[in-house]
Amino acid sequence: MRKVLILIFGICASECFGQIKKDNSVIIVENKVTYEIPMAYELMHIAMALTDTTIVSNGYNVYNEIIDKKCAYYGEVIQHFGQYKNHKLIKQLNKSFSKSANNYLPHLQIGYNSVFSKNDIKRNLYFPFIRRVAYSIKSVNRKALQDFAAASNFKQFYDKHRNLYTFLLQEVQLNANVNKQQAWLEKEFPNTYTNYHIVVSPLMGGTHFTTRFSRKGKNKCFMYVSKFDSDPKQPPSINAAKYTGIVMTEIDHNYVNPISDRYKKEINEIFGEINRPKWANGSASDSYKSGYKVFNEYLTHGVYLLFTSQQLTDYEQQTIEKMRISLMENRRKFIKFGDFYTTLKKIYNQRKAGETMADLYPQIIEWCKAENSK
Repeated sequence: MRKVLILIFGICASECFGQIKKDNSVIIVENKVTYEIPMAYELMHIAMALTDTTIVSNGYNVYNEIIDKKCAYYGEVIQHFGQYKNHKLIKQLNKSFSKSANNYLPHLQIGYNSVFSKNDIKRNLYFPFIRRVAYSIKSVNRKALQDFAAASNFKQFYDKHRNLYTFLLQEVQLNANVNKQQAWLEKEFPNTYTNYHIVVSPLMGGTHFTTRFSRKGKNKCFMYVSKFDSDPKQPPSINAAKYTGIVMTEIDHNYVNPISDRYKKEINEIFGEINRPKWANGSASDSYKSGYKVFNEYLTHGVYLLFTSQQLTDYEQQTIEKMRISLMENRRKFIKFGDFYTTLKKIYNQRKAGETMADLYPQIIEWCKAENSK
């Protein structure tokens, strides 16, 4: 029986490379995986939910990218915090989002790298120094975040929703198959990680992201994702496989990207500049500025489907493949994903004994190059 440590109402501790910072965040720890809804991170998400819903930056409506307005929790957030839309923190966020849609990243990172200490919000020392500096430069002021928490009685709201947060993390833990993902990925790629952190907000919309770093011999990766949502029209196995895709297509960037780095110049030429319209258009072209980023998005989603092919029945796998190809080509505008995945699957299934996904990059890149000459 697997051992799971759930820290809900007590004090939870985060390992900070020699320092321990404590607050009352809801977390679940399972082996090397930590599932968490950190207090300061959720506070920042709530502040973002109060920002201007009409801001368009880099071709995106920022609000629709980072906030899920359909969930009941969103309504409770607006009911409790709506009267603080004119707080200085919200004004700072609106100004930031007007400059760039991508500014949501440093704001959420400054939230994650903060901790409640009595009535103060203090800097955590979790991330390496250079990252802490970068996030601080681009993010809103931590004092404004602290003032917003005090004015809005955030702690009361968070405490009231502890049972919900715990339930949501248990749903993520049950459906994400993170330990299986790690075992499979570390068999197929040379990178290994000491810890995974699955960071969840009930407010997170369709925008997810990941980050990784190594410090003092410890490799850690962090995935910032949405909660698990179940489609009543689909069987549990399909709902779980779909959610596995949300988490895994962030996790596997931490394995795919380091190998792509070896071929970065060639990948940028194949997928970028004059060749770019053959691989991405619309929203994909707007968000993924380099050929390198386009390729990594193709491959991370392809790798996810290779993983599910070893977990699901043939019928379930066919269903998931159709869904993913439609998502990538029609919604996200990675317009050759179906052909790419068909070829990737063929190359993977015909690999020689002892070959891993990392070994197959030259064959994959060669096919992509040939596609540009058609």
